Amino acid sequence: MKKRFRFALAVVVTCLSLSNIATGIAADKLEGIPLTWRPTSPMSERTPVDVQGLEGIKLQVDPLVDKREDPAFIGNSVNKIPFRKVTTNDDVARFVTYQMKLLLSALGVKVVESGGDVILNGYITKFFVEEDKRYNAEVQLQLAFSDPNGNILWGVATTGTSSRFGMAYKADNYYEVLSDAVIGATHQLVQNPGFRKALSGK
Repeated sequence: MKKRFRFALAVVVTCLSLSNIATGIAADKLEGIPLTWRPTSPMSERTPVDVQGLEGIKLQVDPLVDKREDPAFIGNSVNKIPFRKVTTNDDVARFVTYQMKLLLSALGVKVVESGGDVILNGYITKFFVEEDKRYNAEVQLQLAFSDPNGNILWGVATTGTSSRFGMAYKADNYYEVLSDAVIGATHQLVQNPGFRKALSGK
């Protein structure tokens, strides 16, 4: 009886150990993670942007197009060999478009879904984090502003970056630097004198 009990106990312990190992392996992979908005500081803490006089102008922000080679690939960790990828099943273009709309609206720009006086569209050319000793994120956008007739008013490339220390290969750290980089790209856009000129014509 004791032998059977010990054998059964050993089987249970072994199964639990294998389960824990499998769980540990799964937890060590950041693949197919959702995109989460988690900035470390709002755009209001950056250099102030003057949008006075632009309040009555309707800016239509069309969905951005993701031009990256692999839409799912958003990060890479080189702390260990083999290198570990970070991927998402979410729509990066939809995520960036939505957050840019919120950021522009928070500044006082009148963002609309349709019927805009000025239409903004463009491409995402980079949305990526390189993790080594630090988390280094970069977001690059190629944008165009046009009138309702399709005439191009202004074209611009805008970039946002973010860098920080953090525990290796953690989703929260990827979320933070990517969110801050999107804020950086939007802030660089609205700080450019061309932004005001494209919206106001002046």
